[in-house]
Amino acid sequence: MKFTAKRVVVTAAVAGAAVVAVGATVIATAADPVAPEISSTTPADAGHENEGKYTTGDYVLNVHELDDDGDGMTTAIGPHTTYYSKTLHGSGNRKATVVKFSAGPDSDGPIVFSYPVPAPGRVVDCVASGTEAAPQVRCETKPAR
Repeated sequence: MKFTAKRVVVTAAVAGAAVVAVGATVIATAADPVAPEISSTTPADAGHENEGKYTTGDYVLNVHELDDDGDGMTTAIGPHTTYYSKTLHGSGNRKATVVKFSAGPDSDGPIVFSYPVPAPGRVVDCVASGTEAAPQVRCETKPAR
């Protein structure tokens, strides 16, 4: 194979573009943006005032209720289960500000979705779907009953 200046420049440009694309993906993943809050007029389930509701799909869903420092509670919820969290609006001195989700048996897995904790008097209702390899989580904020 004959190396020419043009071929070397084109190869270097393609390799550079690949490095930039991979870097942008890593940065986008590391930024872990929080999805915008979506409000619903449907009230929370009766008997679960001020509780977060998490419903899982075909895989283990890890729910991380975290404060601004990244501290908080993590709960692993089994497949096809609905879990109500009494710690959503805080326990003791700790108050969660964001709910983050990861999929699978490893609770330290990558975060697949983040949602802000609503103000007191409102609750979050999240439903997981998809697969463990391609999880999808949808959340909405509802008024407490």
